[in-house]
Amino acid sequence: MKLHIREEFGFLAGFADLLGTEVKNGILVIPDSKGKGYLRGFRLENSINMLLSFYEYNENVLAKRLGDQNALNRILFSFNNIFPDADSKNKHSGNLPSIQIFKGKLNIETFYPGRTKFNSICIGIDSDKLAKTLGVNIDNEIFRNIITSEQSILFEELLSPKIQQVAMEIIQADIPASLNDFFFKIKAEELICLTLKELFKRENPTTHALNQIDVQKIYKVRDTILNNIAAPPVIKHLASEVGMSESKFKRLFKQIFGDSLFSYYQKFRMKEASRLLKENKMTVSEVGFKMGFSNLSHFAKAFEEHIGIKPKSFQKLK
Repeated sequence: MKLHIREEFGFLAGFADLLGTEVKNGILVIPDSKGKGYLRGFRLENSINMLLSFYEYNENVLAKRLGDQNALNRILFSFNNIFPDADSKNKHSGNLPSIQIFKGKLNIETFYPGRTKFNSICIGIDSDKLAKTLGVNIDNEIFRNIITSEQSILFEELLSPKIQQVAMEIIQADIPASLNDFFFKIKAEELICLTLKELFKRENPTTHALNQIDVQKIYKVRDTILNNIAAPPVIKHLASEVGMSESKFKRLFKQIFGDSLFSYYQKFRMKEASRLLKENKMTVSEVGFKMGFSNLSHFAKAFEEHIGIKPKSFQKLK
């Protein structure tokens, strides 16, 4: 199935038409013949909307969000794969719990494989509303860029445990209908606040113009390295494969993900190593070799730097 979405929360109406059903009281229930799950939309104020999506389709869906000039006045916070699908074959890129902060005219294309669970919270807020809510005295370059930039902006952050906790509170909310707008508005603003807190930790926040082709190339490389986690990336080769200079590639990768390519890769490499050690089916040496280390002392050092404990000690933890 293919779905083109021009308006920010056109998912509800668009998917309803595509699935041959309708939206009732802001909720779209996926028909049993098409899959399972639901989408629920909230208009919390004239300038703040929120969309909850928890669903699984029987067939593949290609959704394309079409940007336009008005998108420069609207900021989207998309919290993706809040609760990762433990049965997914793709443990890294396609199932990555992450936040995308987006503003601009880029067309964002997302592929939803059939029989795969997807869960997300999307919050849209006007730039002037966000500036008024937080105040004009915030001395942060990233915040100024988000509010004032006339160029397309895209940042991605990993979901923190606290953000996942707030997301869970939203999903599991059991409150009177009369308090819905009040509760969900507070929680939407809390998610935005926690996201900005992570963004504000970034160093060297200079932003450069983005275009759709470059963004697709950067994500293609990101997916490549995370799906081949045991193979250390070589920037020269990766940049060449996507037809980009090394300097431009490194600059845009760090701008979007807030980290250098190797540091980003190493973080996930150690997460995968910790997962393998936790399963307790492999020795420390076997995990180190599986993660591409020929020198086990280098593996132990890298593991301790990222996880905070030596691999042998980590494996002994209950």
